[in-house]
Amino acid sequence: MTRQTHAEPAGSAGSGASRDGMGTLRGFPAQIPPVLFGVALVLFASAMPLGLSRIDGAAQVADALELGTGASRGFFAVLAMRLGQYLPLGDTPTRATFVSAVFCALAVALAGRLALRACMLLRPPANARQEERHFAHEPIAAMGAALAVAFTLTTFELGVTAPTAAATLALLLGAVLAGFALLRDYARADAAYVLAALAGFSAGVDSVAGPLLWPLLLGLSIWALRKRARWPLMAPLCFGAAWGASALAAVAVSSSPLSLGELLAGIQPLGVHSRGPLWPVLVELADEVGVIGSLLAVIGALTLVARSTLLASWLVLTVVLSLLFAASSLPGPVPASTRSALPLAAAILCAFAGAGLVHIASRLGRARAAGAFALAAILVASPALDGGARRWAHRGIFPMHLLDRALARAPIRHVVCPGTPEMEGLFRLAKAQGLRPDLDLGRCDGR
Repeated sequence: MTRQTHAEPAGSAGSGASRDGMGTLRGFPAQIPPVLFGVALVLFASAMPLGLSRIDGAAQVADALELGTGASRGFFAVLAMRLGQYLPLGDTPTRATFVSAVFCALAVALAGRLALRACMLLRPPANARQEERHFAHEPIAAMGAALAVAFTLTTFELGVTAPTAAATLALLLGAVLAGFALLRDYARADAAYVLAALAGFSAGVDSVAGPLLWPLLLGLSIWALRKRARWPLMAPLCFGAAWGASALAAVAVSSSPLSLGELLAGIQPLGVHSRGPLWPVLVELADEVGVIGSLLAVIGALTLVARSTLLASWLVLTVVLSLLFAASSLPGPVPASTRSALPLAAAILCAFAGAGLVHIASRLGRARAAGAFALAAILVASPALDGGARRWAHRGIFPMHLLDRALARAPIRHVVCPGTPEMEGLFRLAKAQGLRPDLDLGRCDGR
């Protein structure tokens, strides 16, 4: 019995840059993710504040320095920040912020890879003598889309702070790439195992990764089983192993004992929390991508729906769910998961914009490369114009000055009542750094 072969979509070229199910990109496009990672890392690192950029990041940095009981959320980023303390770079908050910049640079590289795959779907049917130079506008569009993601205000803020949302964004974009490959070819076991591992690893991380990844993995597993694929039999093992690894990591960063309830605490149903109107979040997303980027995204989405309805519909659904999470009104401080929802929607929207850019540039004949470069420049500039001056303002010095003043005014061997969660995080950071070891943190009793 001959093995069934799955034809590439109508966009694959005869002798151009090729790719397999997971998408091994050969030729010049293979260099795009590393280049994007380096460019984005330099961009975010050059905008890093000298110290904390946000007061609410102090508690997360403190979790990275001590075994705090509240560190089970975002444990992957906490472990990374703890390892980042061995870097010979600045002070403690600067090292933690640099880890956040690395995660965001990785997310930008994954966004570029996703945009390149979307652009490749729009290639014309294979015919005589199509060479790689005929598709030079594809990597131009993909790089423009990824850099547009890097310049969106929410992604930029994640890259220059120390929240766990940067790690969540990278995890979700990696899962989107794996799901992209599986929806194109249900028999790709490598993509299925990557998706299963990421879905298992997301347990207990936040309230976005689980609801976005678990239904996708379950639906694809049922679909592949009906197609007589074998990977759904092994995917639960990958899922369980990754879940176990997440449990061990949660124990490693927290002094509290392991419990199943703590692992499942992050998987919060979307309907539990009240939600604000969706329209302002949608306007904010369109404003960050820009008018030109939004128009290109609409064109790209319509073109991809005509070329691959299932794949485009899933990407649109991911954007809608991300917007719903971003519009959620959660009690207390905004969790990292909600903060990463809007950048995820922006990344997929920019992938659509890259596809729309390729669709328009392909109509320009020999000028398609020049036209793609001009449109890509506009696509990158549009997000940069949204609050561009704020991107380079080092406001992070203020929280450290606030902490220095509070420590200077505290009497010797005093029990400090922070008063607010933000100030409690600052004092926890001071205690973790060994500043004023004579001070003890207490709770306000109303006296």
